[in-house]
Amino acid sequence: MADKFTMNQRREPRFAADQPIYVTLLRQPESRLPAIVKNSSGRGMGLAMANPVPIGTAVKIECDDSILLGEALYCRDDGGSFFVGVELEHALYGLVELGRILGEFAEESSGREYSHALKNRRDQHHKQPH
Repeated sequence: MADKFTMNQRREPRFAADQPIYVTLLRQPESRLPAIVKNSSGRGMGLAMANPVPIGTAVKIECDDSILLGEALYCRDDGGSFFVGVELEHALYGLVELGRILGEFAEESSGREYSHALKNRRDQHHKQPH
């Protein structure tokens, strides 16, 4: 059995069936809607949604620490909900870790930049003729 570290090194996230997610329809106006993953693969997802999604609509899918961008390829009435097939085009994975790293970098950079800016300001003030 693979350990947790190995499983997290996949290039594509695994989505469990019946996993709740959010889908943002990227049109005017944008709308953020809940959905349930019914199936997924490296290039697509099948979603159950309460409302129909027009074919060709660009979508952003948010789940855990991933953001996926794609397009609605089809939408069919599924008896009380709608089954939306999405072709995935772009993906960002590991956003929690990326956010942590950027936060650490920002803290380190801000301290140095701030002290550097103060030093430069003091130096410029002392160089100016009075």
